[in-house]
Amino acid sequence: MKHLLTITDKDITGSHKLMSAKPRIAVGMVLFDEDNNIALSHVGEWDLYGLPGGGVDDGETLLAAVKREALEETGCNCEIIAEIGWTCQNSATDSFVMEKYHYLAKVVGTKGALQLEDYEIASGTTVRWYPLQKAMQVIAQRKPENIGEEFMKRRDLAVLGEVAGYCG
Repeated sequence: MKHLLTITDKDITGSHKLMSAKPRIAVGMVLFDEDNNIALSHVGEWDLYGLPGGGVDDGETLLAAVKREALEETGCNCEIIAEIGWTCQNSATDSFVMEKYHYLAKVVGTKGALQLEDYEIASGTTVRWYPLQKAMQVIAQRKPENIGEEFMKRRDLAVLGEVAGYCG
């Protein structure tokens, strides 16, 4: 899988400090519906948009995690079309290291109800569907309020930029 981006505190704060912890393994997706819109998770409490995805459970394959996360965060079954690439985040500021594997997918069947965890429900998480370029604008226009949001913004824009490069 193609390496898309490594982002560290140095890219945001100038700090050269890195975490040496074992990375959290996660997946993300650019999920297209029948109208050629993509899913963005929206956390209402912070008015924060991002690509759907999440951690890979013990014993779970990356592809199984993509399908599970799509169902949970978008209410949709999906067919995985292609690998997009992987990203690495290393933040000593947030004591967080993550490798995230991103996939291109399309909705299969009808859109259903989200299957969110209690904390996601409490924070007002929903799914919103946008054309690719509009999704990029929605993510790009928000000013991050902390380093974690800045990491997420840069990561998601790198992934969407890669998709735009071969979809548009």
